[in-house]
Amino acid sequence: MRQPLKRFTTAALLLLVITAASEAEENAERDATSYVTRLGDLMVIMQIRHAKLFFAAKRGNWPLAAFELEQLSSSLKEAGRYYPKIVSTSDLADAAELKESVSVAIKAKDEANFDRSFDKMTAQCNGCHKVADRAFLFIRRPLSASAFSNQAYGVRRHRREDDVR
Repeated sequence: MRQPLKRFTTAALLLLVITAASEAEENAERDATSYVTRLGDLMVIMQIRHAKLFFAAKRGNWPLAAFELEQLSSSLKEAGRYYPKIVSTSDLADAAELKESVSVAIKAKDEANFDRSFDKMTAQCNGCHKVADRAFLFIRRPLSASAFSNQAYGVRRHRREDDVR
């Protein structure tokens, strides 16, 4: 009588351990793949990359500028993948065109063309913010090497000359 009870207990315990291990593995996989970066966090990353792109070009570090442009573009695509109702496919298509314009200026090491295309890209950021009812998030050319000098923090008085500078 003791032997069957011992076998049953061992089998039940083994089954319990296997089930728990299987469940833990499933949860670990689900947890590892279900995390989605918050949109605000992606936008902060893009703001930093925006500033780094600008300063790299201004200092003539064109390889760094090209790298930061690619990183900025990748973050925007990620935002579009996870938040398609906010970052639409048409926004991404427009951004791809502007990215190409900035990229051409970087490849040519043309600072004047970079300035124009960078300002257009920045204006598009602000246009998206406005459409998303977030016009108070106004991005501009960075003023200093501070991590967040490329955002206007004062209340905006919608003047044309403020748009990107």
